[in-house]
Amino acid sequence: MNSNNTNSPLCNERRGTSNISNDASDLSSTPHQPSSFQYQSSFLMRIPKADLHIHLDGSIRIPTLIELSKEYNVPLPSLDPQELKETVFPPTYSSLTDYLRGFGYITAVLRTAGALERVAYEVAMDSYNVGVRYLELRFAPQLHAIPGEFSLEQVVCAVHRGLERAKWEADELDRLAGKVDCLEEMIRSNEKYSQEDIAKIEKLSKETHPYHPEAPSHHYGIIVCAMRFFLPEFSPYYKSFWEVHTEEDPHRVFGLASVALVTAVNNLRRKGKCCHDGCECEKCGDCLFLNDIGNAHMDANESNAQQQQRDDHEYILPVVAIDIAGAESGYPASDHKEAFDLAHQSFLNKTVHAGEAYGPESIYAAITDLHAERIGHGCHLFRWDVIGEGEGRGGRSRSNKEREGMSDDQKREYVENLTRYLGTMRTCMEVCLSSNLQTMPELEGDLNNHPARKMIEEGLAVTFCTDNTLVSHTDMVHELSLAANAFSLSPGTLRNIVYNGFKRSFMAKRYQKKREYNRGVISYYKRVEREFGFGDFGSDVES
Repeated sequence: MNSNNTNSPLCNERRGTSNISNDASDLSSTPHQPSSFQYQSSFLMRIPKADLHIHLDGSIRIPTLIELSKEYNVPLPSLDPQELKETVFPPTYSSLTDYLRGFGYITAVLRTAGALERVAYEVAMDSYNVGVRYLELRFAPQLHAIPGEFSLEQVVCAVHRGLERAKWEADELDRLAGKVDCLEEMIRSNEKYSQEDIAKIEKLSKETHPYHPEAPSHHYGIIVCAMRFFLPEFSPYYKSFWEVHTEEDPHRVFGLASVALVTAVNNLRRKGKCCHDGCECEKCGDCLFLNDIGNAHMDANESNAQQQQRDDHEYILPVVAIDIAGAESGYPASDHKEAFDLAHQSFLNKTVHAGEAYGPESIYAAITDLHAERIGHGCHLFRWDVIGEGEGRGGRSRSNKEREGMSDDQKREYVENLTRYLGTMRTCMEVCLSSNLQTMPELEGDLNNHPARKMIEEGLAVTFCTDNTLVSHTDMVHELSLAANAFSLSPGTLRNIVYNGFKRSFMAKRYQKKREYNRGVISYYKRVEREFGFGDFGSDVES
């Protein structure tokens, strides 16, 4: 069945139904609050989406993990896909630490260019196949690098090649989707079309899919993650790093590793790299390389046509931001201040995992110490009751010390001020519902207890993301299904939230080009709404 067949309206405000059709039968169910709107998965698939928070390693395909483990002699608890999924990647976990346990198996098979390129390609295609149009894939290069064999720069380039291949393939599927109605004619005149193209079009004609010739093109960015905490056994790179810094305080070592990562990324951004053989970046007319502040290099002698060609070209290596991930409690943001100051001075965007497993102070520190423009998770934003609780050895940051001895009223005011600041600055909250249900026992498996509802009510810039599609058994259609039903999202509110993902992205385009792209996104979104029988809900998207 072609997904473009949308004869029946999917929304009726008077219907009072709360059912959301979801084609992914293995995705876990969640209790929901009744909603007055009904969104079918085919609609949620068709609308253009941005996934700003998705981890490379946590989104690997199970068959790929097993194949790579055999190729690189990495032992797994099981080679049976279902058994591996049940034992290492179960539906629920006891804590964030338990949730992260399976990642060691994955990173161990991702220490070659071929493996990283393959997995980056597959993760991107899995996202594009459910209607994601813009993807920011994040990973920790230091978990994959091998000193003397596989550098941080080579890690990033391998991921970039996989993402670039997926982008062009997905754009080609958009083009071919427009040929579905001409399939019989194409088969008759197969001299003009390759058998491969005809096979792809036949496949599109039989499946529900998001591809459309007038949909926004696919784009991506790369986010590199530093680690709040690491041990020598995490990777060969970290083992070597510890050996060099044996006399240093551990928290200083964590910070120095982050500085090393930002330095490597800045070097890569400055010189650029071509990913095809025999290219010299300074002479290659196909490449757009970056100068010291991350802007496109422009030659004063270039013609207008050449400048326009550069304007229309993606950055050759769209490393768009830095992040820190890993255990929060005991490993404060202040350990990484030097690295994030360096990133800030280099015009590298910043997003920070904060408030996922610790209180509001973690979010405050992400903003004040690390210049965060977006917050990953932020689930404990409103937990004034845990302010000032200890973080363990060496983990009490400056901001945490200042919160000691506060009265309950002062704590509430602190959270109110922090929330107001986040809203005013449009600091985007990257909310990952399925992941939070797995790692936050206090939610009791019920999204009615999730703070995303209050974030939306407070007017914060919220976008929903997948986090880890394998580990959390999810995709973007499922995340929007959960959100729409649990929080009773009207079509206008849903549209605004989805659009937040594009507006708050770190897309590697000049500002005017990004605005032009985003206008195309909202135009296409409204077109899909009309095709599915939605009326005019809300005059326009919010800022």
